[in-house]
Amino acid sequence: MREELVNLVKKLRVPEGLLPRYISGRIEVMLATARINFSPGEWVGIFLALGIVLFLVGAVFSLLTSSLLFVFSTALIFLIPKIRINKRRAVITAVLPDVLHHMAVSVRTGLVLESVVGEIAEAEYGALSEEFSQMVVEMKRGRPLKEAMLGFSKRSGSKEVERAVRLLLEGVEFGGPIADVLDEVSEDMKAVRMIQRERRSMTSQQVSFLAMASLLAGPFVMGVVAALPTIMAGGTVGYGESQLPLAQIGGIITALSFYVIAQACSASIMIGVVMYGDFKKGFKFMLPMALVAYTIFFLIKSVMPRVLAAI
Repeated sequence: MREELVNLVKKLRVPEGLLPRYISGRIEVMLATARINFSPGEWVGIFLALGIVLFLVGAVFSLLTSSLLFVFSTALIFLIPKIRINKRRAVITAVLPDVLHHMAVSVRTGLVLESVVGEIAEAEYGALSEEFSQMVVEMKRGRPLKEAMLGFSKRSGSKEVERAVRLLLEGVEFGGPIADVLDEVSEDMKAVRMIQRERRSMTSQQVSFLAMASLLAGPFVMGVVAALPTIMAGGTVGYGESQLPLAQIGGIITALSFYVIAQACSASIMIGVVMYGDFKKGFKFMLPMALVAYTIFFLIKSVMPRVLAAI
């Protein structure tokens, strides 16, 4: 059943010639890194089809809603692989200190570094064992250990892993005892991770405030403000034609919608600065936060007049 569904979904592929080569190559690299078994054309076709369906559904409510749903669907082309890559990167970074200590112990028993890499490839370290298995395959094809390890560090996409691999290779090149170098790099990674955990715990209050303000308080207040014209129009029923400037009010409500989305996007950037010290890290929160904020705004704007009318 699952294979039949996958084959059906793959029929939604976009012809490869319609995708720009740069975008197609980038998507292909992302899918390979995330271990997603789709071609770029198939992957883009799936989410374009989903975007069209969501656009038609959202058109029932408003053009802005349908446009946001389409943008969200197309953004999933890059978002889903990024999430899987980040999850895989986090797993690798978390277990690498233990793996380095394991390697140090194995080296002290008399194994050479190449044999230790093969030993880790057969161990139960999840994604990291898969990466070491790829290193073993590359070395069997004649690639030097140093280049294989550098390739692994680049594939990981983690600055911590790249730094650890660089320190290890520098220690080996300068003739240091390999086991001691492995232990020192392992302890260095553990210290860095401890600092990162302390930073996250110290900034949790600021992050919570930003999230609450941009996802709950701001959209709720703006939703109430956007609902006022409907409430006021309902209050004039039976008293003659409403004198409310509906066209101008509609423009204001649209502006409030954009304000809610912009507030969520700016809050995501600030969260990246507070948590990681890098505003680029906040981009991964931008789309989900914007979607949640607009959903709350839309629900409050739609439900508030009905609730007051019922009361």
